[in-house]
Amino acid sequence: MSNKPDLTKFRKTLFWDTTFDRIDFTAHSRYVINRVFERGNEEEIQEVIRFYGIEPIKNEIRLDRKSPFERKIRENLEKYIY
Repeated sequence: MSNKPDLTKFRKTLFWDTTFDRIDFTAHSRYVINRVFERGNEEEIQEVIRFYGIEPIKNEIRLDRKSPFERKIRENLEKYIY
């Protein structure tokens, strides 16, 4: 596995709260996976799946009933993972 996904597949604005070019996609996999599943488009989600694989995504994804994105994450999980 490469240490970075294909960065051309991501909108930098998806990671507005950090410096995109400095994201460690291995060390911060939980952050990346959750951000993409809560706010990403189909291309971004597909790239995260290709890069990390389905099982690691299942292990890292976090659902929080208080989060305004919980429904979107569930929808994306059902569409792309389950």
